[in-house]
Amino acid sequence: MSPLAWLLPPHAPAPITSPFIAKNSTRSPRLFGSYLPAPRKPRDGSWPCKASSSSSSSFSVTDFDLYDLLGIDNSSDQSQIKLAYRKLQKRCHPDIAGRAGHDMAIILNEAYAVLSDPISRLAYDKEQEKITEFRGYTGKPIYSVWFGSEIERRAVFVDEVKCVGCLKCALFAEKTFAIESVYGRARAVGQWADPEHKIQAAIETCPVDCITIVERSELPALEFIMSKQPRGNVRVGAGNSASAPVSDVFADAKKFQTRFFNKMNKARAQNSQVMPPHYLLQVSPMHVNICFGC
Repeated sequence: MSPLAWLLPPHAPAPITSPFIAKNSTRSPRLFGSYLPAPRKPRDGSWPCKASSSSSSSFSVTDFDLYDLLGIDNSSDQSQIKLAYRKLQKRCHPDIAGRAGHDMAIILNEAYAVLSDPISRLAYDKEQEKITEFRGYTGKPIYSVWFGSEIERRAVFVDEVKCVGCLKCALFAEKTFAIESVYGRARAVGQWADPEHKIQAAIETCPVDCITIVERSELPALEFIMSKQPRGNVRVGAGNSASAPVSDVFADAKKFQTRFFNKMNKARAQNSQVMPPHYLLQVSPMHVNICFGC
């Protein structure tokens, strides 16, 4: 099999089907690659007003970006905030948009209440700074797909910073490992897609010990932290040497998980109390799911 069969083209989402190229396949390689955050909302005011609901009664204003909601930058002054609010409110007001705009009008009112008051806006901005590191984190792996048993508690992780692009893991367990094309480094893309003895052989053949069996619960944070690590290009099969590690991804992931769970527990505690309207969007009896361009 050509080494190119294991290359992962860049800038594509994690797959939802089998993460490998079959031997002698004539199909184009599947798209894998680096995690990309969701695009920001359009700022030209072109979206329609729509909000759907579920069973929750309220949610924190930090659940989404209020500046994106209004289509403005976080450096906008009060006049720009008011202009954006009035423009959207006019479009989404129930008298104009009908019932479809009712929930969105409520959200816009509360968002404007936060951003139009200097004190609550400052508090909101500070809170947003705290949660910036969590944006894009879903609690699910962003690279690999699970093929193992549901009772399996282990997972396979590759420290891409340490990887030298030797291809050996992809040769021994081609359904589990692939080579990411931007940096030429190995990545686990199919959890337990190969028999365990093949995966173990791939681990043992790694010249730099960059493949580790980890707890399944640790995998989402590890892959998320790895997606943000600086990594240089590795020339496949051309006398590679290991890159100097920037940080300990395992220690960083543990700290990240601790901060994330602490943040979630704090948010739940706040949402269980009676909060001022500047901090909670009261949308009883529904949780509003904002949808632009639906």
